[in-house]
Amino acid sequence: MKFTKIITVLALSAAVSSTAFAQEKGSATKAEAYLSKGELTEAQSEIENAVGYEKYKLESKGKPVVVKEKTLETQGDVYSTIARTAETPAEEIPVDIEKAMSAYNEIKKRKEDGGKETSSYKAIWDNQGADLATGAIKPSKVDDLWGHFFNIGAEAFNDQEYTKAMDNFKLALLVKNDTTTGKYGFYASALAEEEAAEEDAAAVRETTMMFINKLFEMNYHDPQQYYSLLRYAAEDAAPAEERLDDLKYEMRDAEGTIEKSTKTKEQSQERYDYYTKGGGRKYGSARQKAAQAKTEVDEANAELTAAQATLDAATKEVAELEGKTDAVYEECLQIAIKGAENNPGNPTLTSQMVSYYVKLDKLDEAIASVQSAIDKDPTDEGMNFNLAVLYDQASEKARSNGDEAKADELFNKATDQYKKVIEINPESKNGLFNLGALYYNRAAAYNKEMQDLPMKGMNYADPAKAKELEAKMLEYAKMSAPYAEKVSELAPDESKYLVLLSRIYYMTKENDKLEAVNQKLESME
Repeated sequence: MKFTKIITVLALSAAVSSTAFAQEKGSATKAEAYLSKGELTEAQSEIENAVGYEKYKLESKGKPVVVKEKTLETQGDVYSTIARTAETPAEEIPVDIEKAMSAYNEIKKRKEDGGKETSSYKAIWDNQGADLATGAIKPSKVDDLWGHFFNIGAEAFNDQEYTKAMDNFKLALLVKNDTTTGKYGFYASALAEEEAAEEDAAAVRETTMMFINKLFEMNYHDPQQYYSLLRYAAEDAAPAEERLDDLKYEMRDAEGTIEKSTKTKEQSQERYDYYTKGGGRKYGSARQKAAQAKTEVDEANAELTAAQATLDAATKEVAELEGKTDAVYEECLQIAIKGAENNPGNPTLTSQMVSYYVKLDKLDEAIASVQSAIDKDPTDEGMNFNLAVLYDQASEKARSNGDEAKADELFNKATDQYKKVIEINPESKNGLFNLGALYYNRAAAYNKEMQDLPMKGMNYADPAKAKELEAKMLEYAKMSAPYAEKVSELAPDESKYLVLLSRIYYMTKENDKLEAVNQKLESME
């Protein structure tokens, strides 16, 4: 994640008055005097005694405990100053800010309840007008406290000290909830997370999540917030996805072993039956050959048992892991949906939403979602391409389920949609390649169907059917060629486009073209 915007440092004046007041024991006035001289320990002790004494007097008389606003203001000033003092330990600063804001917020609450703007309220919460000497706006005490930490964070951000920036934006947010602080705090923490040592990354991520949630509370929905949430959630599925990939290879190997061992067992069993029933006796080695066949049967059975056990265990583990990944995908889908709703037209969030619909095998919902986006902007190349891919995938799914009519309907929708993408952008490499591949794959399917026809000697048992399938294969291969040729012209050094073209020419028996493409592929190795 790269954020290059430079934050302007705010010029805020000091809010603590330097005017000395007459000292009075246990009073806010005396605390202010200590504060003005920088005697913070004495000021803190004095203001706590003053607040405590006022509460004691009121409680002892059975009256409601209402500390004077001036005392509360001074209490806030003392802790505000302590929070900004360099000598204050970092872990104590949040506590000092909270104590300052508790006092300031009590005065704000009284104004909201009673409607009266006292001098203390105005000093704490209202800007104080322009400074006559400099013309600069004198901030309120709250803005001054907020600005202190925001400015440090801004300077650190500009100096690429992202952890320091994050920490100070976090402190600024304790003073005042505002989107500027939350936004740059989020940016800083996200960048700090990228640089953090492994043992520190989790704590930094918690801070990033805090900023994201604070921004949501303020109804601020930057796409970057959703990108981070999607990345965090997707990481939970990564180990399971890696294991699923490994299991696919294990299952494929086990299935291959089962197929091979089954054939071996059948052939060896036939030989065993032959020799044990009298076959081959005239050669004098029937008993030996029967024993060899029996050994082969036993070995094949052992391989079958082991392979089946591997396959069964892998199948069970796949089901469990897919349950876990589906739960993560559903979480990601909901994040993407919310992000897309709050950022209409954002192509990344819409694409992520479609991606998770597909992973959850919710193709109908994905198609409806993309179609809705296209309805708002029919010329959106990306959304039109997404819809074509979805029709393409839905066609393959229907065909694998044996619904040929549905598959053909969706195949036609996919071709029409890819053509629409090319109409919007005649040089769309993705559109050209996918349409060429779609036609080629259909040709390859007809070729396989032809190859699987029963044979009669060296010829097909049904030559008319074979001829029909061959014609279909050539028809679709020739339909794919113009799109593969066009995308290869647009990107002559992209090998995957040339590979597609090579396969098409092999199928159509255009040998001169095939040789030229293969020579180019060889030169690229």
